[in-house]
Amino acid sequence: MSKTILKNPFVALCGYASQNNWCWNLSCTTCGHGAFKVAFSKLIKGQHPDNDSFWPNGKSNSDLFNEVDNNRDFWRSASITNQLKLSKIVADAKIADIKSISKFPDWLGYIGLVIRHCPNRDASKIISDSFLPQFITLLEGNSKIVEYLQEKEFLGISDLSEIEKEILV
Repeated sequence: MSKTILKNPFVALCGYASQNNWCWNLSCTTCGHGAFKVAFSKLIKGQHPDNDSFWPNGKSNSDLFNEVDNNRDFWRSASITNQLKLSKIVADAKIADIKSISKFPDWLGYIGLVIRHCPNRDASKIISDSFLPQFITLLEGNSKIVEYLQEKEFLGISDLSEIEKEILV
């Protein structure tokens, strides 16, 4: 019996979010990127977006709102434990995989949401240690942004904006 190898849960989530045009606006006052908040809660509980059980109500931007009562871990400040759990899941993702299944610049926004919801220093360090080298490799033809990123200890949302600008050039 062969076992299906699932992609990284965050990569899978990015694919669904991109296909269904999920809101990733950090300052959205309509949905507050609530689908991601519920999905992040489900990820830290070991649920995987490639399993149908993750989506009992559908995959659109608003369907996960039906599950908010049981998945409130990221609706306010998440506990450090939950931030660390999410950051480890996300840190195992490859930017090339995220980029290959998500629209630009949405995939940068998805990473930005994780950074926003994992402000703890240790959680931020886990994400930064994984993604900074990947971004440096991705942008290696652009010495200006590479030098900028090489000087960073922590990856921030403003850094994602700089990366977006450089990718657009």
